[in-house]
Amino acid sequence: MSQTMSELARARSTELPADPEAAKPTLSTGDAEGVPEDTQLTPVASAMALIADELGEVEEALGELLHSTVAIIPSVGGHLTFAGGKRFRPMVTLLAAQAAGYDSPKRITVAAAAELLHTATLLHDDVIDEGEYRRGRPAARLHYGNGLAVLTGDYCLARALQAVAYLGEREAVQSMGDAVTRMAEGEVAQLYVAGEWDLDAERYYMVIDRKTAALIAWCSSVARLIPADQADALARYGRELGYAFQIADDIIDYSLDVQRSGKVRGQDLREGKVTLPLLLAVERDAALRGRLEAMLRAGPPADEDELAELLEGVCDAGGLEGARERASAHVETAVAALHALPSSPARDALEELARYVVRRTA
Repeated sequence: MSQTMSELARARSTELPADPEAAKPTLSTGDAEGVPEDTQLTPVASAMALIADELGEVEEALGELLHSTVAIIPSVGGHLTFAGGKRFRPMVTLLAAQAAGYDSPKRITVAAAAELLHTATLLHDDVIDEGEYRRGRPAARLHYGNGLAVLTGDYCLARALQAVAYLGEREAVQSMGDAVTRMAEGEVAQLYVAGEWDLDAERYYMVIDRKTAALIAWCSSVARLIPADQADALARYGRELGYAFQIADDIIDYSLDVQRSGKVRGQDLREGKVTLPLLLAVERDAALRGRLEAMLRAGPPADEDELAELLEGVCDAGGLEGARERASAHVETAVAALHALPSSPARDALEELARYVVRRTA
């Protein structure tokens, strides 16, 4: 454990959370973002094997960062943070660091901070979207209430910023500030246009560039703690990977139910979010546009029968396949960016991880 993480831990109380099991560090290769455990693809396991010890350190760091003198905070934060999962963003961070030959303990702090930032956005999103499930279990807001979920999300954000600030690296702090600002812009933009039926792909990409790709690019650049040319190449990889990742999530929203994806099928459309599968489908089937407009104009709550018909219409019109092709193109661009780095098992793992992002939608 790095000195920075130890200093942060000493700055907090070691008081046990109200529910010790809620904040118990665990690491699983099971479902975090759309694929059940019995269908996990080998690239994820292979990538994790390269960084298994480091991922263990990240888990310890997360436990330390979630400690507080207010005992309910580790319970609320741990409800989601330690609900199992692949730790996609820490994996990208650690593999990128390894590919760049960067072995400073600071990479562990960056990886933990990235996961904590992601946790903050999920806690907030579930309140805003009135989400009921997250990673296959009831959302934290249902267990603890909206207020505690939002404020614990704020705490996760603050602790992530604090952890990176303690590194004493100006580039890391500035690049994180830039990423968090873009993430906030993306969330606001997505909420602002929810319910509008006349969106186009350009506006969709504006949202996902900020909402999803910004954080993954920060992870892959290892918070700009590596040489600038490598950071630039890896940031390009991360941004394209982020596009593919979000498009894949949007495909999964149309194709998998809560047992397989951890979220209710059609939740995005239920919330009035027009994503790429729908945009491509209405281009191919003009009748879908009229049905979409009518449903969105009616406002929430959506008629479940109409919603189910629209979901099937998007699938039948080829919206999912078109989106999958677009995601695959982003993966190829991401892989090309990796060629700026020397060949290594870590670079190969980053490539395989990118390809897995699309394969998980099958």
